[in-house]
Order: sequence, then structure tokens, then C-alpha cells
Amino acid sequence: MIKRFLADSAIYAIPAFLSRGLALFLIPLYTRVLSPADYGSLDLLLVFAGIVNLTIALEVSQGVARFYAAEPDPQRKLLYASSAFWFTLACYSVFVMVMLIFTDSLANLIMGQSGLESVFQLGIAYIGVNGLFYLVQNQFRWELRSRHYAVVSLLMTFITAGTSVWLAYGLDWGLEGLLIGMVAGSLAGAALGLWWLRDSFRFRFDGARLREMLAFSTPLVFAGIAVWISLYIDRIMINHFLSIDEVGLYGIGYRLASVAGLVMVGFQGALTPLIYTYYREADAPYQLARIFRLFLFFALLVFLSLTFFVTDILRLLVTEPFYGGAVVVVYLVPAILLANMYIFAPGIGIAKKTHFLIWINVGGALMNATLNYFLIPVLGIIGAGLATLLGYLAVFTAYMVLSQKFYAVPHQWRQIAVAVLFSAVLAWWVPQLDISDLAHWAVSGLALVVFFIVSVSLNLLRVSEIRQGILLVKAWLCQ
Repeated sequence: MIKRFLADSAIYAIPAFLSRGLALFLIPLYTRVLSPADYGSLDLLLVFAGIVNLTIALEVSQGVARFYAAEPDPQRKLLYASSAFWFTLACYSVFVMVMLIFTDSLANLIMGQSGLESVFQLGIAYIGVNGLFYLVQNQFRWELRSRHYAVVSLLMTFITAGTSVWLAYGLDWGLEGLLIGMVAGSLAGAALGLWWLRDSFRFRFDGARLREMLAFSTPLVFAGIAVWISLYIDRIMINHFLSIDEVGLYGIGYRLASVAGLVMVGFQGALTPLIYTYYREADAPYQLARIFRLFLFFALLVFLSLTFFVTDILRLLVTEPFYGGAVVVVYLVPAILLANMYIFAPGIGIAKKTHFLIWINVGGALMNATLNYFLIPVLGIIGAGLATLLGYLAVFTAYMVLSQKFYAVPHQWRQIAVAVLFSAVLAWWVPQLDISDLAHWAVSGLALVVFFIVSVSLNLLRVSEIRQGILLVKAWLCQ
């Protein structure tokens, strides 16, 4: 499991690193061709895309994940995959037609300002095509075809970036140019993926198999809606209590904090299908504990680095009207990490107890919404960041407690707690220092070294693993 995980996670990481890297590269473009208000409208459109992707196809792709890998019969595998594909295509086709018919009524409501009807229609096209692309991507994961996943992801990323830059910046098409680029990228990736999956998606449909998958995945929809509320209620309430400009500032801070998600990409892409494949093996829980420990080290390292240097990064990337987004990064980096760390709590999925996810995520959403409601009027966008962090912390805790009941993993909780608390102290203290830029860089670098030493002393990162890493790098360089 570990060997396959390392190989697959490296392959999954490549397109994600390039995608996030290009997204970071495009931030200066966004802030030069869009006003904070337009950037806020784009953010609200993507918020809407998030809830659509969670609900329209009833998360049937997650049903494929659970039943496809465990099914030994190739013909039944084909029925699971094909039924999910045709169901997804039908759902998104109906959605796009309905949205286009009611554009005049919905555009202003969803995008937060009037006069963006044509932009809204492009956004709907993007949501439809991207929903199909999401299914294709996931199918490569469930089939453990990590290289094909990487290629279609890279194709989507480069076409999106290239087309967006050409249209939005080169031809000065602004928001419309960005969305056309997003449509083109998702369409190209989906087309190539469908060609490679032509033996997996056939003109076959089995209602019994579809009902079996939906029985597993439908509870995930309700849990997903709660997750969506936790993810995006901050933007909605900022728009309500403050302004669309503040949504834009918060969105920039969120984009920068999302760089922390890079530490997740290899783990996220490879871990879930491997857990469902190998969880019955005796040493699988110990291997999962080791993967989580190493993940946590890199996650805390990224958290500290972004927190220490956020002001410098924003000065480099964006124009002055967007500098205000820096204040939320310290809260959003750990929030984004916690939001994705459910993959390290696989017991609920293994036990097929997905109904628990509804209660966990509904509780987290209610907590998040309540905190946003009370904190934003008092603390502004900082209140939104703090509410999001506390909400996701509660959700991850509940995930892990329940998961351990169904599938126990021997985590070293005491060392983990000490490492997290020490990192939180550093993240609060270092940015508070009133010193010159040069001194700040020196102190930040020293703090990262101290964190590394403390992590080794706590066995969060072991000396033997450092040596193995060095040997792997040397072997790679000598090839």
C-alpha cells in the first residue's frame, strides 16, 4: 500500500502542483483585468458551481468509488461505471437547459450585481462541462490509472490558463474571457478522458446498479450540502453584511490560502482508492498512521511559511486594492487543510455508515453559519476566517472520533497535539513582531528551523525517514 501510495501520490501531485501554480500565476492577471467587485462576482459564481456539483448528480461518482474497486467481475464493473456516466450526463444536461431558460431571473441573484447575464450563461456552460470532467477524473482514480488522470488534468489546466490569458488580458475580454477559458479547458480534458475511458463507459445502463450506488452516495449529498455551507457561507454573509468588494478581498486571501492545498494533492488523489483496496490487510492501519503523521508535518510547514510571508507574497502578486486580503490567510490555511483531511478518517466509508456524515456536516454547517453571523459584523472578514476555521476543526474532530470506532488507526495523538499547538504559537507570534523586512525574514527562517527540530524531537518526522528521503532524491538525480 505504501509503495503504491508513494508512486500514485507523486503522479497525482504533478498536475495539481502545476494547476495551483498556474492559478497563483493568474492572480496578478485577475487583479489587473477585474475590479474587486467583478472578482467577488466570479467568486459567488464558483460558490454556486460548488453546490451544483455536489447535488445535481447525487454524488454518484462516490458510489462508483465504493463498489467499483471491490467488484471482481469485469462486466459488473462496466455496469457500475456506465450507469453512473449516463446518469450524470442526463442530470447536467437538464440543469444547463433550465438555467439558460431562467437566466434573466437568476443572474443577478447568483452573481451579486446586475448586467452580467452573458457572463452567467458562460458560467452555467462551465458548470455543466466541468461536472462531466469531474466524473472522468474520478473514474481514472477508481481504476488506479494515475497517469491518465495526470494527463487529462494537465491538458485542462494549460488550455484553461492559455485561453484565459489570451482572451481576458490579450483581447481585454475581462470576466467573459476568463470563463471562456475555463469552459475550453474542461471541455478538452473531458473529451480526451472520455476517449481513454471508451472501454469503461459503454451504451449500458443498469437501474439496480445505479440504485445501489445512489443508496451509498445520496447521504453524501446532504453531507455535501452541509460542507458547501461551511465552505461558502462566509462569502454569502460577507456580501450580506459588508459588500461585494469585501467578498473580492476575502476571495484573494482564500486563493492564496488554497496554496496550502498543495500538500493535500498527492494524498487526496491516491489515498482513498488505495484504502478501499487494501484496508483488510493487517498492517494497513499502521501505514495509514504513518502517512497521516508525514502529512501533518508538511501541512504545518506550509501553514507557517504562508503565515510568515503572506504580506510579501501579496505585494508580489496583486495590486494595492487587494492587499487587505492578507488578514484572513492565517485562519484560512488551517481551515482549508482541515476541510480536506476527512480522507484520513476512512472508517465511516469502510463501514458504509455514510448517514453519519449528514449529522457531522450539518452540525458543522450550523456552527459555521452561526459563528459567521455573529463574528462578521464585529470583526469583518477576519470574523469570517475565524468562523470557518472553528467550524472545520469541529467537523474534523467528529470525523476522526467516529472513524476510529469503525476502523481504528494507531495515531500518536499526544505528539500531534504538541506539534499543532507549537505551530499555532509561532504563527501568532512571528507576524506580531514590529521589525524591519530583513529582520522579519531572518526571524521567520529561524522559526521554521526551530519547527523542524521540534518536529523531529516529537517523532512527527523521523530521522530514518529523512535519510530515506535523501536517498530517494539522490537516486532520482542520478537517473
